[in-house]
Amino acid sequence: MSTKHALLGLLLEGPSYPYQLADRLKERLGPSWALSSGQVYNTIRKMEEEELIAPVANGSEDQTRRRSVSITASGEREFEDWLEAILVTVKLPRRPELLKITLAPDRLKTVLGHIDAYEERYAKRLSEFRDVRSLIPHQPTLVRADHVLLRLNLSFDISLLEGELQRAREMREMLLWLHAQPNAVWPSIANPSGTEKARARQDARDELFEEMAATQRRRAKRERLGQP
Repeated sequence: MSTKHALLGLLLEGPSYPYQLADRLKERLGPSWALSSGQVYNTIRKMEEEELIAPVANGSEDQTRRRSVSITASGEREFEDWLEAILVTVKLPRRPELLKITLAPDRLKTVLGHIDAYEERYAKRLSEFRDVRSLIPHQPTLVRADHVLLRLNLSFDISLLEGELQRAREMREMLLWLHAQPNAVWPSIANPSGTEKARARQDARDELFEEMAATQRRRAKRERLGQP
């Protein structure tokens, strides 16, 4: 995300203190835009160096964390150029879990733990975003544009989080399916050397997949019963 341009957009509405910018950004766009104080002040400092913003004289210029800043003419041009630019870059994330599964099939127990943690984190984040969206008031007689746009931002974030949860489940299901294939060849097993080690790895893998299958059955049963 472009923190610089997000802050410039807020400053077009008027001067602000850095800590206020961070609060307003989260309030307008949702939790995914939450910034630490370090991120805000580092970005503010770089924007000042680029003369995109300037401090507002308030008698405390030595206290950079307490002075307000305003956008400059250069900052307005920078924002307009960014706004007019066509953003068509397609960037796919490189997923470390898939890399581990592909390149380290003899360490699947570790990978499975990562998938579980991955799923747990995203489920918690998804619940948080849904809670925030549910708190946005619906006013039938007054359309608040900021509320509508906040709900839009949150809906996009929620759909991404739901997709990540689905991908975690797909990874687990694919591993179970792969293990069930009698003709599947694992690179470490195909290697003729170290037969005993390969057999030990296969035994460990069998035990792991049995645990995964049992976990999957328990999860399916809880879902049928409507349990978390």
